[in-house]
Amino acid sequence: MPPYPQMLAEDRRLTILRTLQQDDDLRVNEFVLKRALEQMGHDVNRELVRADLAWLRAQLLITVREEGGEVWIATATEDGVKVATGRRHPGVAYPVAP
Repeated sequence: MPPYPQMLAEDRRLTILRTLQQDDDLRVNEFVLKRALEQMGHDVNRELVRADLAWLRAQLLITVREEGGEVWIATATEDGVKVATGRRHPGVAYPVAP
């Protein structure tokens, strides 16, 4: 079992991917993602959301566009959608059925 901080990071990343995957155009801004994470029990600030977005971008699971130089907008890639729906990826929690 991974250490607790790693488990939290993996779950946050899965929550981000699942939130993006549920949107019609697979695109959500960082403020909506922060609220989605908080609803799933994660106490996050903007810097932590951006750190997770940067990690997911480095893994090619999302793209990130800066709107007006201030707001990050994330879009799931095809691989990101696959991970959100069950493909295993190191550093992202594996989705489990409720």
